[in-house]
Amino acid sequence: MRHHPANEIEIKLAVADAGAMRRRLRELGARAGRAVHEANLLFDTPDGSLRSREVLLRVRVERPARRSTPSSTREERVAALEAWMFPARGSQRAIITFKGPPLGGNAAQLTGKQPDSPGASGYKIRREVEFEVSDSVRFRELLAALGYRPAFYYEKLRTTYRLRRIRDLVISLDETPAGNYLELEGPIRAIDRGRAALGYKPEDAILLSYGALFAAHRRAAGLPMTDMLFAKRL
Repeated sequence: MRHHPANEIEIKLAVADAGAMRRRLRELGARAGRAVHEANLLFDTPDGSLRSREVLLRVRVERPARRSTPSSTREERVAALEAWMFPARGSQRAIITFKGPPLGGNAAQLTGKQPDSPGASGYKIRREVEFEVSDSVRFRELLAALGYRPAFYYEKLRTTYRLRRIRDLVISLDETPAGNYLELEGPIRAIDRGRAALGYKPEDAILLSYGALFAAHRRAAGLPMTDMLFAKRL
């Protein structure tokens, strides 16, 4: 089982050039972990009660990243993810994540700043519960019995990095259909040090989820919302 702090504290940072960011991380002496392809599926009630309360319930599977040019339609991509995440034969390990709504009043206690001071709300802070299950199909059956159904697929390629001089910080470089981003997770002070080392300012922090980022990306292109997939035609 994976063990995590009770509260997840993180920010995202937009990345214009993933290759240049990899070089910058190497210059800083960052150690790269394995690159993985993530498939994520959010569950919700038919009336979207979790989303309306800014609560997340997610099933995630991972495998070694393979870079390829998207060539499938949305329907073909969803079918491929379904077969991977919930195989008809055998079992698939999965990471289950629950995230509560973003914390408001507690943010000042965690940051040491008053709610209306600069930077007090510059981090995404949420209660998180995360664990692994050995059989994703059985867990999905449990969710269905409790009234939850698939609500949003999204996938990304993720490489994690660690900086020797900021040990408590996890840096993830995410390549997604909505663009490339860094995700910095850890204590407030570690996030601030990592952000500054990477050349970003406090106001560069992004607190939106990938679902919200993708929705904005689709709106800007004049397109309806759909799943966030590596597909040629969505």
